[in-house]
Amino acid sequence: MKKSILALLVLSVGCFIFYSFILNRSNKTEFSSADRISFKIKGTGSKNIFVTIGIGSQPGSGACCSGVSNNSTSGFSGEIGHVVYDGKTRRIITKIYRDLEGTTINLADYY
Repeated sequence: MKKSILALLVLSVGCFIFYSFILNRSNKTEFSSADRISFKIKGTGSKNIFVTIGIGSQPGSGACCSGVSNNSTSGFSGEIGHVVYDGKTRRIITKIYRDLEGTTINLADYY
């Protein structure tokens, strides 16, 4: 009788630990490398430069090219770890990172 109660107790604790581990993993709110981030890009303003924007794992790859005129602001999204680049010159503007979510990149700071 004692052995069966002990076995049942061990089995119950084992199940509790297993399900706690599974539930903890499924409730994680961290970003993975494949998560997409949404952000805006504002034009160069008085510098009057039209910039073509590309987003991909490296310059020349991925989605290219969406234009941002000098007085406009456009919405973009990309995966964490990818880069935002100038589609014409292939110059990297910024790398996409978690804290970029919901922010606005001002191209006047880069040109």
